[in-house]
Amino acid sequence: MTIELLPEEVIGRIAAGEAIERPASAVKELIENAIDAGATSVHVEVEAGGRRLIRVTDNGAGIRAGEILLAFKRHATSKLRRAEELRGIATLGFRGEALASIAAVSRATIVSRHRDEQMGVSLKLNGGAIQNQQGVGAPAGTVVSISNLFFNTPARLAFMKSEITEKRHIHWTVARYAMAYPQIAFVLQQDGRERLRSSGNGELSDVIGKAFGLNAFKHMIAVEATEARRPSKPQVEIAGYVSLPSLHRASRDRIMLFVNGRSIQDSALSHAVTQAYEGLLKAGAFPFAVLLLTMPTDFVDVNVHPTKAEVRFRDSQLVFVAVQRAVRETLLGATDAEPAADLWIASGFSNEPIRYRNSQPPWLQKSEADYFDDERLNSVPESSGAPARPRTLPVLRVVGQIGAAYIIAEGPAGLYLVDQNAAHARVLYQQLLDESANGGIEGADLPESQTVLLSPEDAELLAETEEIFARLHFEIEVFGPNSFVIRKLPKMASRLPATDLLPRMLASLRHSAKTADSAAAALADTAAIRSGQILQQDEMQSLVAHLERCPEPLASPSGRKTLIHLSREQLADEFRRR
Repeated sequence: MTIELLPEEVIGRIAAGEAIERPASAVKELIENAIDAGATSVHVEVEAGGRRLIRVTDNGAGIRAGEILLAFKRHATSKLRRAEELRGIATLGFRGEALASIAAVSRATIVSRHRDEQMGVSLKLNGGAIQNQQGVGAPAGTVVSISNLFFNTPARLAFMKSEITEKRHIHWTVARYAMAYPQIAFVLQQDGRERLRSSGNGELSDVIGKAFGLNAFKHMIAVEATEARRPSKPQVEIAGYVSLPSLHRASRDRIMLFVNGRSIQDSALSHAVTQAYEGLLKAGAFPFAVLLLTMPTDFVDVNVHPTKAEVRFRDSQLVFVAVQRAVRETLLGATDAEPAADLWIASGFSNEPIRYRNSQPPWLQKSEADYFDDERLNSVPESSGAPARPRTLPVLRVVGQIGAAYIIAEGPAGLYLVDQNAAHARVLYQQLLDESANGGIEGADLPESQTVLLSPEDAELLAETEEIFARLHFEIEVFGPNSFVIRKLPKMASRLPATDLLPRMLASLRHSAKTADSAAAALADTAAIRSGQILQQDEMQSLVAHLERCPEPLASPSGRKTLIHLSREQLADEFRRR
């Protein structure tokens, strides 16, 4: 093939593919334009996960009528004039590609009025081609509406994720900018329902509480530190919030980093945050963090990647140490005396025994409190009048507990270490299966209704799974934006606070199939006793006795091992002289 210059239309689509990866990318670019325009209010409206419609409205400076066509040309920008200015960019945008890229792969309409002009202008484009331009009356600011995103790029459309996934990406895109700019009022509306609203009062804590949910924010503490200026070294300021070890998750996706108001992805700085928790979190657990870093603009290079999500620091080691030190010192300073020990307790490891509202733990609050008489050694009744269920484990004698997490038991074939959390989850899950097979899961009215304020992401997931929760005997009513009133819970979990139960179940469901069985497994995992809780001898023996009669006793509903068996031969080998 001969070498030829690509048509402008092809060039535009290639550029759009680099900058606009998914609907959330378009939302990001439009929000950045609004912030650079000095907006104090940004309203984002989305339909069908951004495929059908994305509309971003702001009250910024607006675009002059004479410049509206130029705004949709590639490399047209008001934020950069000379190459030297790339060394110290203070705006979020600077490439001049966002509007052109978005218009190239969608049907777009923009209505804008510059605050110094009396008349606004409306411009319609189809795949980057201008369809119509006319003067209109409009308030100062800009409204960009995008419909049928990727309609002319079927390859990109084919790789789009599910609507739920795209909505989640859009939610966190808006939430990140709301956290980076708490002085700006943000509103996110998805499919006609408000999912996020920040007041714009300048308080980062308010935004985090609404983005993560108040239940999570209660376990977060403020960070404020400055890496002192040294000769030839810039000053790095760090502010934000990090979680106590009691709040964590199985991935790093709640570690959110910002540099000079820009949301960034930096594996080294994420590692600096997690390294600050060394000795405070178990392996595979990651904290929540929202950290805003401020430094001289010429100390950071933002011209690295088309999405502007990656940056380079002039001294990356300085920034790494500053972040790690700020988080670690904040954690250790969270308590006045013996901070490390207090944080260990905060992470769920307590030396105090569990206290229940009555004399028995939840799994013993039925008529069958004694499982150890001679008639029940080989089987246990499944229900009244039903045939006996055979024992699936040998008779185990509880010896004690280790680490407030594992039950030590002796059996005919050797030693058994039982994970109390996984074992109890298996017992509760079996109880749910039995209740479902015998007329339905038992529910309990709460003495007083409980109000739960969820994160917008959790509220959306709850709306999608409300029928499944109803089958589990949850009685939930919408009380306001992301706020719900709980009047009834499954009986096995009725003593747990709904403010803790509901978010934890939703977190489990988010990464599993949205089925009744998955919800039952999530309920069992959430209601189970946790590691770190000291149990009395009769409580441990009761739990082991229930596990002995589960049809599948070796794994929890989520697939974790419930026990480890060490045979007599294995023990003998370990102690044999060599």
